[in-house]
Amino acid sequence: MMGRKNFKLGVRKTYKIKAGLGIDEKKSVALSIFLGVSHTFESMQSSWPFRLVTNSGYSAEDLLSNLLGFYRAVNPSINYLMICEPVSKSDALKIWDKYGPVGDNKNYEPAPYLYPIPPASGGPMCGTLPRALSTIQPAKPGTLFEEVR
Repeated sequence: MMGRKNFKLGVRKTYKIKAGLGIDEKKSVALSIFLGVSHTFESMQSSWPFRLVTNSGYSAEDLLSNLLGFYRAVNPSINYLMICEPVSKSDALKIWDKYGPVGDNKNYEPAPYLYPIPPASGGPMCGTLPRALSTIQPAKPGTLFEEVR
């Protein structure tokens, strides 16, 4: 959901989910729906007229932070943030100063951008997720669930 005090916009979808799914299938379906809604929302933020006032759609961290939040909700006993090895505030500010706001670095996949520390020429490169953040595979729409249009 995004907006101001009296004006809000968001993404709403409806799904039909097969009854009797096991816990792993439920997680798989949930992740697939979550990522689909995340992409729809980021696309909305990137479209006209929103891009005239914000550069937020598909910022470098958007889909990755959504994925991190999903895993934290599904498995709250695991400290995913520490698994991701966050950098110090000082290093983060140096990266910001070198490469600009995260909105300037678009990322269309829930995979990390890795920035050199200390910042160097070249720029960020796409990395791979820690194993703990790839234990659930998104289900393909069709058999276990489908969007109702």
